[in-house]
Amino acid sequence: MFDEEFPRLRVIDACLQEQRYEELQDLTEAEAQRGLISVQTLNAARCMRSPAVVIYLASICVANLPETEVAERWLAVYQSIGQRKFTPDFERLCANKPLGAVVEVVMGLGSAQALPFDHFAWRSPQDWHDATECAMDFQLYDTVLAMLKALMSKKLDAVAWLNLARAMFSRQESIRRCPQMESLGESYLLIRDQLPRQVKALGKVRSSLALYATRAFALAGVHDRVMDTAPLADTRDDRYFAQYEMARAMCRMQRLPESIERLDNLLVTMSRYHRDHGLPVQGALKPAVQAPVFDVSQASNALVELQDLLQGVGQKAFLVSGTLLGYAREGQLLAHDKDIDVGIVGWEDQFAVAEVLFQSGRFEIDLGRLHGARSYHLPVRHKATRVHIDIFIYHPENGKWVTGVDSDFGYLQKFAFTPFGLKKVQFLGIDFYVPDDVEKKLEENFGNWRESDPCYISHLESPSTVDVGGLEYQVVARLRALEAMASGNGNKLSRVVTLMERLSDHPHSIRGQALAALNAYLSTQQQVEVAHAA
Repeated sequence: MFDEEFPRLRVIDACLQEQRYEELQDLTEAEAQRGLISVQTLNAARCMRSPAVVIYLASICVANLPETEVAERWLAVYQSIGQRKFTPDFERLCANKPLGAVVEVVMGLGSAQALPFDHFAWRSPQDWHDATECAMDFQLYDTVLAMLKALMSKKLDAVAWLNLARAMFSRQESIRRCPQMESLGESYLLIRDQLPRQVKALGKVRSSLALYATRAFALAGVHDRVMDTAPLADTRDDRYFAQYEMARAMCRMQRLPESIERLDNLLVTMSRYHRDHGLPVQGALKPAVQAPVFDVSQASNALVELQDLLQGVGQKAFLVSGTLLGYAREGQLLAHDKDIDVGIVGWEDQFAVAEVLFQSGRFEIDLGRLHGARSYHLPVRHKATRVHIDIFIYHPENGKWVTGVDSDFGYLQKFAFTPFGLKKVQFLGIDFYVPDDVEKKLEENFGNWRESDPCYISHLESPSTVDVGGLEYQVVARLRALEAMASGNGNKLSRVVTLMERLSDHPHSIRGQALAALNAYLSTQQQVEVAHAA
């Protein structure tokens, strides 16, 4: 919803954090003509969870907008949170309102269960909408659930519940895993239960609420709730994602054959849609499988910042996979890549790496991914650029150095390499480490690495892949097929099908209806391309 706003807001945030005030003033003046001074942009800053930017923009809005009530309210809220005490403006604008009660929780002065939501009237719906958005912004999902439960006694009509759903939907794309995810899922279901089933026009909203609840339960790791809730998402596009989440829940429960079966059903469903409409299922699985946009310049900045932090604590992270390929083949990061790849040797160092990144405040890191000796992969994200970085942990195992992808889908796919030393090189203007035999490492990773192959699928084709044709491999193959179908990439899907057909003698290899569906998709895709060419 606010994706177009975030890039310039991140620059403003960096200017504020680094006290680059002249640059900030120039940027503000330049962006003022493009709606920077607006309630919409202020809402985006709140959604981005950037208190300094909220205070900065709210102050400008108060000074420049004809209607200042909204900006004054949020300025009072965020100044109180920043100072950890209620300002006079906060007492005037927000005290004795649901928003004021939420701010008490943000400041640690109250708990969701103890707040007096039952005593607040519904006379001003905007107060409740603001409170809901504020609780969502600070990931206080227990508080959201407590508010909604209090509102059940106030006999709201369907329109009121729809507006509350809209307040929650506006924050959906910024949701990240946190300890209160299960309460978020229950909140979506509570609103869904208040919307009358017999009103056909509400069917899409009820389905969306079930889908968002499913996603929340998935992030919470409550797999049985995923399986119960996903079937309630019953519009066509929602069903695609619901099937995907059920397959993921099965995989996370280590029921891989059942996960594969559900993925095959999803492949058949998507192929039929393509056959009937002559179009790829664009966006059907966008929340689940769409790769992030990769900007080489921003990614380079993220990698340099990562290296600076790790070198400061004596960690020798080294370039691997696609990032090493970019260094060796082009002397820069690959433009068609999707993330940055670095490695460390030995699982013991993961804690030092995680600590320095977390303490810096510059990287987002899920500390729940630290599994000690079972850790092979630590994904992080650079806050300023939103660039994803995969830190691969190499384990000495049976004469090889083994790393792996610990996927959010629930599988661990391993890759084995010949042990190597490290050497220091210049890359992106600073010192980096790379394996001492770069060419051998790339051959083990990519085979013929010197020639670009746009359809290359590393997790299926890499010579380093362990247990080719095994259950994890079969899950990955289905996921790559889904990605290709969702993006309309017939060439990549054809490569996946070819690779899968070569393993037809393995248990759980794709066959029967699912294989026929993929071939039918490719046939229809070719017909569409021929028609467009004509």
